[in-house]
Amino acid sequence: MECLICRSETGHDCLAFCGAVICSDCEVRLMEQTADEPGYENQVQAFRQLWQKQLLAARDRHLGDGDCM
Repeated sequence: MECLICRSETGHDCLAFCGAVICSDCEVRLMEQTADEPGYENQVQAFRQLWQKQLLAARDRHLGDGDCM
């Protein structure tokens, strides 16, 4: 699979959630990076796109109460 943030191919040592994965290098950067550092906005944008895709998918499926995304 492809890392949500850096777009590199990931191995088995990745964080997987919501149909996306984050490589171990990006996971470390996420945990250590502050909002004023270079690259922070790229990370925010990657997550924004993921959540927008999830929202659109949920809307298109017309989820009922108690359904999971």
